[in-house]
Amino acid sequence: MNLSDEQILEIYELFDRLVENNLSSDQKKKLERILAESDDATKIYVSFMDMHASLCHYAQESLSDIDTEEGNKRESKIIELFLPWIPLAAVLLFGVYIFFSYKPFSLMTEQPDLLATHLSVDEDQPVYVSEEENEALAVLTNAVGLRWNEDASRKFDVGAPIFTGSWKMKKGVAQVEFMQGATVIFEGSVHAEFVNSNAAILHKGKIRAHVPKVAVGFSVDLPRGKVIDLGTDFGIHVHEDGSAEVYVYRGKVKYQGNDITGREVTCELSGGAALYLDKEGTASLLDMPTGNYLGSSDLAIRSIEQAQRRMTDWLQFSQKLSADPQTILHYVFDNHDSWARILRDETQKRGGSGNGAVIGCKWTEGRWPGKGALQFSKNNDRVCLNVPNPLTSVTMCAWVKVDRMSNPVAPIMFTRPHMPGAVGWSLNRNGQLVLAVNAPSGLEKYSSPVAITQERMGKWVHLATSFDANKKWVSHFVNGRSFSREKIGFADQISLKKGLLGHTQAFRGYNPNVALEGSIDEFVIFNSAWTEEQIRELYEVGAPVDIDFELDARLP
Repeated sequence: MNLSDEQILEIYELFDRLVENNLSSDQKKKLERILAESDDATKIYVSFMDMHASLCHYAQESLSDIDTEEGNKRESKIIELFLPWIPLAAVLLFGVYIFFSYKPFSLMTEQPDLLATHLSVDEDQPVYVSEEENEALAVLTNAVGLRWNEDASRKFDVGAPIFTGSWKMKKGVAQVEFMQGATVIFEGSVHAEFVNSNAAILHKGKIRAHVPKVAVGFSVDLPRGKVIDLGTDFGIHVHEDGSAEVYVYRGKVKYQGNDITGREVTCELSGGAALYLDKEGTASLLDMPTGNYLGSSDLAIRSIEQAQRRMTDWLQFSQKLSADPQTILHYVFDNHDSWARILRDETQKRGGSGNGAVIGCKWTEGRWPGKGALQFSKNNDRVCLNVPNPLTSVTMCAWVKVDRMSNPVAPIMFTRPHMPGAVGWSLNRNGQLVLAVNAPSGLEKYSSPVAITQERMGKWVHLATSFDANKKWVSHFVNGRSFSREKIGFADQISLKKGLLGHTQAFRGYNPNVALEGSIDEFVIFNSAWTEEQIRELYEVGAPVDIDFELDARLP
């Protein structure tokens, strides 16, 4: 393929990073792909490497030509004088090579000053960057009851990478694992900053850090000093007034700082020792810290307890839901053997005819540890179900985890397409929740705004859609909140006959052989249009974590 000027410049940037050992894995793959697809790029690569080798050889020869008889002192001075100019010389020569080899001749004749412009070097700017921008410093790996400050500029979900910047949590417990290896537990109200993959700043709040040997040197800046790990397990509490406590569980830490007069304060603490730093930076030893610091095991226990409590609440609510006269189908995906091919309808209202037939899907863990769900991964994966009678009002709800969106549609439920009122309930490639209905006028589609963003990929999300032919409304709900509402056109009923869970059917414009790339945990159908209050209760009781009832800016 013919390369544009922009592509050539991009290729040279990749070559620069390659010879400087500063090429990321993604950039390496990109360069390999370009070289495999373009003969021109390969020729440029050969020329570049030849030029690079020549420059290196020239530099080495220049150094070796120094007269050794002048003595070591003169040699050292010459090398010291010459070395700083080698990179600049290489850049200049290479720039000349690029310009004359690949820029059109007419460009040089029409703009004679362009060469000087391209060869100008800003001495304050480095030629190469040692780290990739936006490199993750840590990962949020666990949380219980985590709430963010209203003024928090960033809010993270479990599993999300953390970059340079502030961390403002209002309450709860969060476990963060730094890329260098340190594990830090944030507890309660905490204001911190992430500096790099082995350092943080604690402005206010309580943390506990476990630092393995591979991460020795992990440091935490305090208002008037710094705690430097020497291979240990320690806790820090910075109070509102700027005073702080440091407690060492195991190993050793070093504190170094200055008091309000500028006097240096240095102290080493071993396991079992505690240090108090007043707001002026004066240090004194403590017998014990004023409070406990939660560790990873404490957080794990709290997380399990929270999950068990929420699951107990959900089980009680679920039993009432199955017995509700409005519930016509209820799959909870729980208490099934790993080899089970029948998905039990908990309502048992039609003598078991509501049970689904599992085809291809695999049982997996649901939204709580120990809870069941079905994973759909191959094109033939599906659950066959049947609701024989058409409905003028209906509400469908499901807990869904989307792993990928490689297909044009992520199906939740589709019914036999040629029946009047047949439905296709799905997410499209843009992440919008869509209800397609076979109406007398043709296929009608009712779409929400984007419901599944990149942040929600791989996470459990509660989706619900209600159809009310009497009031002529289709409403979509995401995580218990009303997401969109649209007036119904000519559709007057819903048919759920011969349905497929997690798989498409041959609707016009839909590929008939596409399965959901993800998992479904709970699925329920009601024979009426549920209100937002009812949907929200369904979500709040069934959510795998405690719900923050305050409005979140990321919610619709």
